[in-house]
Amino acid sequence: MSLTAIAALASVLAQPATAGESPFGWIYTTDTHPKGKKEFEQWIETQRGQSQGDYTNTLLRSEFEYGVSDNYQIALYYNQRYVNAYRNGIDGTTGGPDVDAPSGFDPMSRYSKFRFESVSMENLYRLSNPYTDPIGMAIYFEPSIGPRGWELESKFILQKNFLDDRLIWATNLNVSVERTKSATGEVERATPVDVLTGLSYRFRNNWSAGMEARNHREFTGYGFGQPDHSAWFIGPNVHYATKAWWVTGAWRSQLKQASGFTDEQRAVIQNGRIYGGEHARNEFMVKVGVPF
Repeated sequence: MSLTAIAALASVLAQPATAGESPFGWIYTTDTHPKGKKEFEQWIETQRGQSQGDYTNTLLRSEFEYGVSDNYQIALYYNQRYVNAYRNGIDGTTGGPDVDAPSGFDPMSRYSKFRFESVSMENLYRLSNPYTDPIGMAIYFEPSIGPRGWELESKFILQKNFLDDRLIWATNLNVSVERTKSATGEVERATPVDVLTGLSYRFRNNWSAGMEARNHREFTGYGFGQPDHSAWFIGPNVHYATKAWWVTGAWRSQLKQASGFTDEQRAVIQNGRIYGGEHARNEFMVKVGVPF
């Protein structure tokens, strides 16, 4: 193969199929849609498996994105959730993240419910472009509100491209505040902090694959004065894109590195992983995007 042909092939491999495609499962990049461009995305995010029994928690997010300018993108999300749990707790009772059992619920019975969760509005503003500047940076703000409470989520996004844009490194610092009211009337206030980092490599035309990691830390109340727990996750991602659509799949597993900073959280750690009302053993993500 001639040098000219090799250069042409490398150029083709380096180009993303669409401007808004997401090669990561959970990590945001600084990419935004050009002004006036639109995209529909469907997310299917599932937490599965606790210490025993059955546990499945699926969040369905239907998203409409719009490029307000070449550096500012907004999106609206319609969020629904399905939870199915049966005797999954360390003590053999039914519970887990987003199990919102009413008063009088038998903790030895199955909980299964599909419900409307919330609506959200994404605001993503790109400060610098990884394709033309030394490093890409963006800020993100997303308020959510629903019948069970509200959340304000913020992100600082970094992106650095290598090897003629075939290798992407991205890191997100996420800080949120949230208020949730349970079916029994109990109110929980929390400040979750997440650091996510990962790599995605375009190994052939239309195909990318990589790894991503997450450290989750949560504080009781608003602010960072009362640490509650910490958990670590890592896993692979794979991405396929054409000009007309794209799809991303990812999986991450909880590592045996959890920490509990209260008696309640230490009681739900088993073999180094934390469960209770916070986390599952595995997390899965499928995202499909259709630009138009």
